[in-house]
Amino acid sequence: MARMTMQVLTRKATKTKSRLTPLSTNRIELKVPMCCEGCEENVRHQLTLLEGVKEISIDMSARKVSVLGHYDVNLEPDVVLNAVKKVKHRSELWRNEQNTKMSKVHKI
Repeated sequence: MARMTMQVLTRKATKTKSRLTPLSTNRIELKVPMCCEGCEENVRHQLTLLEGVKEISIDMSARKVSVLGHYDVNLEPDVVLNAVKKVKHRSELWRNEQNTKMSKVHKI
């Protein structure tokens, strides 16, 4: 009896797993000029005020801020950028170096 119950539970779990959709997250990367920990704290504070922000990582040496959004909220890059620009006016969206080089090659 116990074995039969285990098989039924296993089949139900398998059916449930197949119905689930994979979770996707939205990552937005910004180039933000920061000179000190105060700048980092101000940027982090502005980003925590936004709805849907799941994780914030800041690399001061590379001047790069990565924002990871919740899977159920569509976090727009312009909204994130405008929030950071409230404290760091010269912020911009991060451009991938490789994409920039490739676009120069294709322009020829």
